[in-house]
Amino acid sequence: MYLGADVDAVGSEIRHGSHRSCYTNGSVVSHWEELLYRVEGGFLVQDALTTLVSGSLRGHNLLLVMDDHSQSLLDVGRVVSAVGTSYTPVLLATQDSLLHTTHPTHHTQGSLLTVILLFHNDPSAFLLLLADNKHWNPSYLVLFCLDTHLNTTTVLSQPVIQRSRFLLLLQPAVRASHTRLLLYTSRPIHHEKLGQSVIKTPIGVWSPDKFHSLQALFPPRFHDFGGQVLKVPVLCYELPFLYSDKEGSCTGVNLDAAQIIAKKLNFQMVYIQMEEVVWGTKLNGTWDGMFAELMYKEKDLVINGQEVTGDAISDFDWTYPYWETCYAIILEVPQPLPQWRSILYPFSPLIWGLVFATTVVISSALAFLVHRLHHVSDPIGIALQVAGVLLGQSMDDRKVRMWWVRVWLLSWWLVVDILAVVYTGNLMAVLTIPAYPSRIQTADDLAKSRYIPSMLDHGGYVYEDLKSSSNPTLATLGKNLFLDPLTDLSDPYGFLLEQVQKGTHAVIVSYDYLIVTQHKKKITRSTYIMDDKLYKGCFSWFLRRNTPYTTILSDHLTRLVETGIMAKIYETHKGSLIGEESQVRGDGVLNLGHLQSAFIVLVLGLFAASLTLMLEHLV
Repeated sequence: MYLGADVDAVGSEIRHGSHRSCYTNGSVVSHWEELLYRVEGGFLVQDALTTLVSGSLRGHNLLLVMDDHSQSLLDVGRVVSAVGTSYTPVLLATQDSLLHTTHPTHHTQGSLLTVILLFHNDPSAFLLLLADNKHWNPSYLVLFCLDTHLNTTTVLSQPVIQRSRFLLLLQPAVRASHTRLLLYTSRPIHHEKLGQSVIKTPIGVWSPDKFHSLQALFPPRFHDFGGQVLKVPVLCYELPFLYSDKEGSCTGVNLDAAQIIAKKLNFQMVYIQMEEVVWGTKLNGTWDGMFAELMYKEKDLVINGQEVTGDAISDFDWTYPYWETCYAIILEVPQPLPQWRSILYPFSPLIWGLVFATTVVISSALAFLVHRLHHVSDPIGIALQVAGVLLGQSMDDRKVRMWWVRVWLLSWWLVVDILAVVYTGNLMAVLTIPAYPSRIQTADDLAKSRYIPSMLDHGGYVYEDLKSSSNPTLATLGKNLFLDPLTDLSDPYGFLLEQVQKGTHAVIVSYDYLIVTQHKKKITRSTYIMDDKLYKGCFSWFLRRNTPYTTILSDHLTRLVETGIMAKIYETHKGSLIGEESQVRGDGVLNLGHLQSAFIVLVLGLFAASLTLMLEHLV
């Protein structure tokens, strides 16, 4: 009810048909219409507000913001007391107190707080000041206009109003001596036949039975974009997410996903190829690259794979992450060890040492025991014959007819047979597949190595983060980092990958880009990717701050991920870029190089046999 209003007196004036006029916001209206609104409209707005907060908005955290005139027209205390038993928290604020009170950011954005603005006078000045708060973006916003003659189209046109995903306007109107409460929403991206935006869209006349649910009160504003055109800056140098095909047209995983969503929501995209290849960083409070296109040049959407960082999420809207990413490091595969050493490769140095020590112990111990227990005259000869079994030499067993000696020798011969089989099998493997020295697989080993860490200078946070890292290993990589200026757009990493193959540089690049590039350039045999990865994160799409349809795009993008469509698109583009992979790890056939060690052993054996023959002849 209206505070201080003499309802009986007002009703008497209406019944007697007084025709005096008054001014309301510059409009001349008949006095009886004004009085009718004060009685019928007042009760209507009061009851509608009470029904709304205790019904459809029950359980929401509510913030009621009033101007000075609405405080005198409505009994807000009655509204609060009506919802007091419905477990609906209600905060009251005036326009001035809201502007001068610091609220936690999570209270004034998203779905945690539903805001109801009550106003009788034009709130444009208040809304302009409120727009300075970039955190103000409640998902649900209700506008209660108490003046029948106020032009609320200008109110709905305010950018700070258009931030909200769901928007409801209630305004009383007097028609044929009857007051009704009309409901509106706003669909600014829809256009009439003459091309005018539909800022103020009617959705019906207030009725508690008709508008008893959130879905009825807040119809979707962006379920159909009405053919709206979104300006999208792109960099087509990000395999496989965005890249140029053989005809020079931009294509990729993200472009396909964006086109699927555009078809579903009925909007179009104009792709604007950026002149400078810079992804976007914030330096001295100013953005460059693609983020500058959003912040300063009125672009609408960035679909390049941008990582979610603290600076980005504080200045822009972003979708739910749709792809995990990280930075990988590619190095040259070390040159294989000399093939003539393949005779030693089947066993590690430890195994060779154990074989040698076991042979000495077994042969010496047997010779010693035979000599002491059975007085055999040639223990050294027995020891040499036992050891010679390891090299495939036969043994005269007439001197060792004792049963325990034969058990000893049987066990030894069994061990020798196992070693021979294992050695032969491993030797066949190393003869066909080159042996390589150990590879660098950790960032710590890379920081201590001779390799020069390097990156392409296309913007991004990695370079600065490496330099300023508190981790000694990452700080060392940042200190030694070489930035290559981007000069060849057709092959951005051509120079750096050449340096990798020369064995001088280690290149840091996005993992997905690196996988495709490595196969596309057919360098999978000459290069490898370290096990350690840097700066694991996620890709998202970005929009201007407080874009009301961010959640809509985000929901559809997430749906593509959850249904596996995004992964399918990724594999399709990756497969078309890589093609058939025909490279194998080894050469596949034996050649003379593989047999170097065998011939070397043959020559050494002939030399040793000749030397032994000469010594026996001389003795």
